[in-house]
Amino acid sequence: MFHFTDLQFIPIQLSSCVIDAPVCSKTVWEQICSCKDVNRICGMLVESVPQNIPDKLVLVQAYKESILKAKEELQLEVPYYPRKDDKDDIKYTIYTYPDKMVSDYSGLSIYEVDNISILEYWLLLRDAFIYKLAQTKDGREYLNNAYRLTQTEADEDIEL
Repeated sequence: MFHFTDLQFIPIQLSSCVIDAPVCSKTVWEQICSCKDVNRICGMLVESVPQNIPDKLVLVQAYKESILKAKEELQLEVPYYPRKDDKDDIKYTIYTYPDKMVSDYSGLSIYEVDNISILEYWLLLRDAFIYKLAQTKDGREYLNNAYRLTQTEADEDIEL
């Protein structure tokens, strides 16, 4: 089980060694997810990647999986509920809105948001999203529906 305050490094078990890779920033995470150059990614993850690592791709994949596992265990997903009344009225995509939400919520500048750890970013994004929706009745209904979809056990207090 991960603890958010203790998580500064991700231990990556390889067949030849264990590498402690620091939790990357949001900017580095985006580069890792979009980059095809394994040597460059390894350089972003660990300052001194041993040259004798036989398969750097394994390191990159293990790192991504470890970060995503931490995200899941720390419950950093933004609540989601599919709504039928959502209309695709806007023909443009807003690429920086999540960063704007994090910036407004945290008081960081939109440029500083890129430099926080990816786990801090996901935490702040989740909290900013919940906070914003909790301000309206429709937003609270959305959050309640999203919460309901995550439950796997029946409520014990339901009267039949």
